Amino acid sequence: MQRVLVVDDDEDIRDIIAFRLRKQSYEVSSVGDPRAALELAPTMTFDAAILDWSMPWMDGGELCARLRELPGLREVPILVVTAHADEATRERAFAAGATRFITKPLSLKELVDVLAELLAPEPSSQS
Repeated sequence: MQRVLVVDDDEDIRDIIAFRLRKQSYEVSSVGDPRAALELAPTMTFDAAILDWSMPWMDGGELCARLRELPGLREVPILVVTAHADEATRERAFAAGATRFITKPLSLKELVDVLAELLAPEPSSQS
């Protein structure tokens, strides 16, 4: 079972995302505080992370960059979700290490589809 870290300070959104991912057979760890995510991340193995952009204490860009510094999260897909659809936010997210960027309001189907795409095994090359 693939494990996903969900970080969003909005409890309702966090719970809805976690519920939907669990229905898709993902194991989900969710936190509402980016500082708690930084404490949790080194203690567990994650296959992907979903980060909100606008949170107290640090935004999703700073959290993404700090997660990328951890050995276990350097290569995992990180999906940023945000209501900020401007190009500057998108550029900051990718500069911080985000793999994908989805704007809110988000479709849970789109979120699940993007996550599945990011976690799909790469096809092996035949020689």
